[in-house]
This record gives sequence, structure tokens and C-alpha cells, in this order.
Amino acid sequence: MKQLRKKYVSALIPTLCGLLILALSPTQTLGEEEQIVIEDLSPRQLRAQIKRIETEFYRVFNTNIDDQNLAVICYKHTPTGSNISVDLCEPQFLIDKRGANVNDLRSGNDVLLSPTDLRTALASEYEALTAAMTELSAENEYFRELNAILGALREELESR
Repeated sequence: MKQLRKKYVSALIPTLCGLLILALSPTQTLGEEEQIVIEDLSPRQLRAQIKRIETEFYRVFNTNIDDQNLAVICYKHTPTGSNISVDLCEPQFLIDKRGANVNDLRSGNDVLLSPTDLRTALASEYEALTAAMTELSAENEYFRELNAILGALREELESR
């Protein structure tokens, strides 16, 4: 199954929403479906597919959770000393904690936390995020499929 999943991904392109959805079944044939061989995609094309699926993955997650503090926010970020923007996706609680930490630093009440220190300070929030994603995966087949597709695409990209 893993070899099969790695080799083929079917692309469904719904006309109304224009959203690319990848499915794992290479034998299924639908009217507007085309089969994509992952191994034939260039690294750039793989990254583009990963970004599309990630966007949908986080959209589905954010619309199905009650606690908006767990929502995953994606944005463009230009690192200090660079002119090249990168896409980042982070949970809302991390964004809030980092902002509060910077404000505390400016007012002289705290020291700036490193990324490792932030993760340690937010361990319980990360556990809640993991639990929410696990729960949604158990309840929502579409979310589960998006996760599997992301895994297959990332695995292929890393193997190159």
C-alpha cells in the first residue's frame, strides 16, 4: 500500500470551488479526474502541491474546532537579514505568546524566550493541539485523507 500510495496520486479538480484535492486511489476513475505520478513531479511542483494540501488541511481543521486559540494561522514572513519571504503556519497560541513575550521584554519585565523555551512553556497547549487534531482525524475522513496525502508528498520530497 505504501508503495502504491507513493507512486500514484489522483487529482480531483472540482469546477465550482477550483480546489485541488488529491486522493490516494489510483484505480478510481471520475469524470474530471486525472492521475498524477508523484515521482514525475519536480521538487518545485511537489512543494506547490504540498502548499495547496496544507492550506486545505488547516482550513478544514480551523473550521472544525471550537477553541480558536488552537487555530493554525498561515502567513508570509521575511526573516531578519533576508529579502526572501517564507510561508509559516503556526498555532494562534504560539503567535500570542511570542507577542506577549516581546511586549514583556520591551517593558523590561522579562527576557526574550528562544523557540525551544517557547515550545517548553507552551507544552500543554501543544498537547491540546495534538489532541484536537487526533480527535478530528478520528471523526473526519476528509481531514484524515488530507493528512495521509501530505505525508506521502512530504516523504517523496524528502527522499529526493
